[in-house]
Amino acid sequence: MKKLFIFVFILAIVISNVNALENSMQLLAVQETEDGFIGSLAELTLEIIPGKGRILLETQPLTKIDTQVSTRIAKEISCKYLDLDCSNLDFIYTIKSSSSIIGGPSAGSAMALITTATLKNLEIDEKVVITGTINSGNIIGPVGGIKEKIDVAETSGFEKVLVPKGEFIEYLNETISVEEYSKFKKIEVIEVSNLDEVLVEFTNINLSKNNNESVEIDQDYKKIMKNIAVKLCGRTYDMISNIDESNYTKRYENLTQDIDELTEKEDYYSAASKCFTNNIRLRNKINENLEITSKILDKLDEEISDFEKKLDNRKLSNIPNLQTYIVVKERLNNAKEANDLAREELENNNSQASIEYYSFSIERLYSAESWSLFFEKEGKTLEINEENLKKSCIDKIEEANSRIQYLESIITIGLNDLDKDLINAKEEYKKGDYALCMNYASLAKAQADVIIGGTSIINETVIKELINQKLEIAKGIIIKQQESELFPILGYSYYEYSKNLINESIYSSLLFSQYSMELSDFSLYLENNKKQLDLSFNNESYLENKSNYELFLTYLVGIFSGIIIFGCVYYMNKN
Repeated sequence: MKKLFIFVFILAIVISNVNALENSMQLLAVQETEDGFIGSLAELTLEIIPGKGRILLETQPLTKIDTQVSTRIAKEISCKYLDLDCSNLDFIYTIKSSSSIIGGPSAGSAMALITTATLKNLEIDEKVVITGTINSGNIIGPVGGIKEKIDVAETSGFEKVLVPKGEFIEYLNETISVEEYSKFKKIEVIEVSNLDEVLVEFTNINLSKNNNESVEIDQDYKKIMKNIAVKLCGRTYDMISNIDESNYTKRYENLTQDIDELTEKEDYYSAASKCFTNNIRLRNKINENLEITSKILDKLDEEISDFEKKLDNRKLSNIPNLQTYIVVKERLNNAKEANDLAREELENNNSQASIEYYSFSIERLYSAESWSLFFEKEGKTLEINEENLKKSCIDKIEEANSRIQYLESIITIGLNDLDKDLINAKEEYKKGDYALCMNYASLAKAQADVIIGGTSIINETVIKELINQKLEIAKGIIIKQQESELFPILGYSYYEYSKNLINESIYSSLLFSQYSMELSDFSLYLENNKKQLDLSFNNESYLENKSNYELFLTYLVGIFSGIIIFGCVYYMNKN
């Protein structure tokens, strides 16, 4: 009887493995020797089976946490790239190497490729190999050991090696580009910048969604954003006129010209942002001789509290209402936090720091009140599935958390802001404010993605190319939202702001392009309409992913399994 049970159990495992998607390819890596670093190869295999969205990674020998995190990111990016809900599938990755290799995220691009190709049932060219990270927006990011990896790809008989665009190599005591180094090699070296290009080289299939359209600006958005800019900039001019020092006011002569230029271009968010930044400085100047007291801070606390009560009591009847609530609430939380810090500094007898926090709090509250104008905007009726929003919130927290864990494994300082937004997300989750939770988690994820994918790039031209890639992706997301009668208020605002900053503050532009990508997809707040890949025996999508031989084997195993199980049941009943 026991033997019979074991046999049936093994049979069940065999059956479950028949309806799986599988693929394999070679990975480029580096290993350390007594003579320095050399290139090496590893084998990557992937098996996708029906499951619960789990990601399993087996490595021989063991690898570091950054490889585990890059695996998770690669799977997440691939599913998003194909617009699939992969929560019904398990992904089993295996990396095998004959020697110990240096751990790292450089296998990310290969993992994204094998995941995408397997989900689409695309054949991978065995004569092509790749190195590079995979970053948000399907962008291939820089890695180390490029020279060693190109060398081992050549000696191993590959015909093509794909490397991240814009990389440089140390060769004969000189720093040269990959393009220059490729002239010394017999293998074809191709620089790639995104997953679209990688898929073409490996599968000869182009899945890119060329987007030649331009964003059609929502007229209500334009009108309201203009009014916000007028409010904030009017406040700027009022404060300038209240300062008597001629030397100080001269500093702001160019500001008026800048604001006029932005207004003329109808870039109202950039104008409003510029005025808000200057309002903080001006408020500090006005308050520099203020004798700050607890009573003053208490009064501001009351104003913030009164405004928050009105905000929380608002009925959110459409999508713009929800977007506005998120924007206003975030700014209101900033104001509360700043006033709390002002109180702490006052208790520590640091009046100057207290005044600075107090001044920021005043202007942040005014900014929140100004953004409330967007409650006037009409839009699609709000139909929120709380359970779906809750799940989206958890997923976004996990995405942000995995990236921060990866960064903490390679960077020890400078991650406080990321942790702060992630903590805020978790706090809002506990309160049941899943929309605000999503916002904070998205901000944390965006900041982490910028650090992972952009800050290691020194070449300004390459950074600008990266920004333009991200802006192009953000534009595509915004257009897709508009097709669903949605207009991402903050996502579009950051899209325009990033374009405005690209020649003025390149890293700020990079950050806001990432914010735009992350915050433009407002469909995440609504019902999940993404399709799932069904790997059940009788499903059409599963049948499309199988060859005739595999289908024959599937049905053959199914028939014999049915006969055997029927016989087992009959035998057990008889005894």
